[in-house]
Amino acid sequence: MNYLTELLAFYRWLETTLISPIQQAYWHLLMWANNRAAVRDELGDWYWPVDFNLPNTVVMRFLGLKKHYQVVHLRDQLIRTGRVQYEKHPAQRAGTYRLNPFNQGLEAVWIVAEKGCARTQVWNSVSSAAGPGAEPYINPLNNKQAFLSGSIPEDTLSPNGFNLLPEISEEEKAAIRARFPDNDVAAFYAIWEAREKKQVEIKNLRR
Repeated sequence: MNYLTELLAFYRWLETTLISPIQQAYWHLLMWANNRAAVRDELGDWYWPVDFNLPNTVVMRFLGLKKHYQVVHLRDQLIRTGRVQYEKHPAQRAGTYRLNPFNQGLEAVWIVAEKGCARTQVWNSVSSAAGPGAEPYINPLNNKQAFLSGSIPEDTLSPNGFNLLPEISEEEKAAIRARFPDNDVAAFYAIWEAREKKQVEIKNLRR
């Protein structure tokens, strides 16, 4: 799952779906929590877990809610939009959330976590299909998690190792720019796409 493409698809979805500002904030909070719960497999690749936990106390603090029933009411409203599922914990612990991705080209698969033998169900990209109304924003190649502390300069090593795209050669960049001599924006996106394709090739070689 990709943070940016899901975010853009969410706003495209809002063009035809009316939900309150606080419901929007709730969805953003769940995206953050889901991304923060990212797990790493035995090969070192990072994945978004399908299910994740978020205590009501955290929801209340971030959304400025004072009462528990406000969380329940707001969560029920968000569930009715079809964007999230929720399962209450039987022992009064943090419940389990599951976001419904806009990108329909994802499937839930099981992986073994890098540390230990725990099996975790995660989202894995298998095709480029997108949810209704989200097609222009879904990029099947860019399925990285967002860096939790913000953007990382290209010349800086990523401390978590999963947010930066591999570089292409200067010759490859020059060839791409030659295709778009009067359009720097198009050249930028073409170079970005080439780096994403290279990332996929590297990932496939490691498997």
